[in-house]
Amino acid sequence: MMNFGKIFNLLAQNNINPEQIFALVERIKNSDLKDETNIREIIHEVSKIAGKKLDKQKEEQLVKKIMNEGVAEDLFEML
Repeated sequence: MMNFGKIFNLLAQNNINPEQIFALVERIKNSDLKDETNIREIIHEVSKIAGKKLDKQKEEQLVKKIMNEGVAEDLFEML
């Protein structure tokens, strides 16, 4: 379950369009999180929304974490 308080704080702190977040949440809810391609696409989308560059090593760490544990509410903070 995602903590919406954390999400709203993140939006305010990073000047992120809420519509992008809600679209991303819907996409995550409807995605197969055991499919590595889907996970990589989601990670790239989160990185783009957050305006952060993602190196290959960090991407690999995130893919493994999501495949093992699912999407955490602190995904943006992990970038």
